[in-house]
Amino acid sequence: MSKQADAVVKYAKKWADEKYKEGPNNDTVFGKWFGLNNQPWCMMFVMWCLSAAKAKELVFRTASCEALESWAVKNKKTVSPILAQAGDILLFDFHNEGKSVHTGFATGPVDPKTHLIPTVEGNTAKDGAGSQANGDGVYYKKRDRKSTRLNSSHTDISRMPSSA
Repeated sequence: MSKQADAVVKYAKKWADEKYKEGPNNDTVFGKWFGLNNQPWCMMFVMWCLSAAKAKELVFRTASCEALESWAVKNKKTVSPILAQAGDILLFDFHNEGKSVHTGFATGPVDPKTHLIPTVEGNTAKDGAGSQANGDGVYYKKRDRKSTRLNSSHTDISRMPSSA
C-alpha cells in the first residue's frame, strides 16, 4: 500500500473507531467542511479523508457519487472491483440501478472465498439496520463485489491506469 493510501485508510478508520454519528438531518463535520451541510455525505466523507491525507489532488472535488464515477471513467482512473486494495475509492449500486449511489474506501483486498470487500464508509448504517446509502454514521462494512460498480483507484498513484 502506498503512503497516501495508508494515510487515507488511517483517517477513514479513525472516524469508524470513534463511532462517529451524524446529527439531525445529515448534520456532519464533513458537510460543514465541504460547505454543503445537511445533505447526504458519503462522498464528502471520502473528500475529507483525501484532503486530510494530502491526496485531494488525485480527484476532482465533488459531493456526488455519480459525478465522481463519470469523471473516473472519462479520465481512465478505474480498475475492476475484483482488484480492490486498501485505500481504493469504491462506488456502490446496491439495487442494480445502473448508477452509483454510495461510496467508501476499501480497507483490504477482496476475500477470495466470500467475494466480500472490507470497507470503511461514511453515511451508512450498521449491518441490517437502515439505509446503506444514507445512514447515520461511519462504519466498517463488508460489501459484495457485485454491488460495487467500480473501483476508482485514486489513492495509489502507482496503480492508476494511464490517461494517455
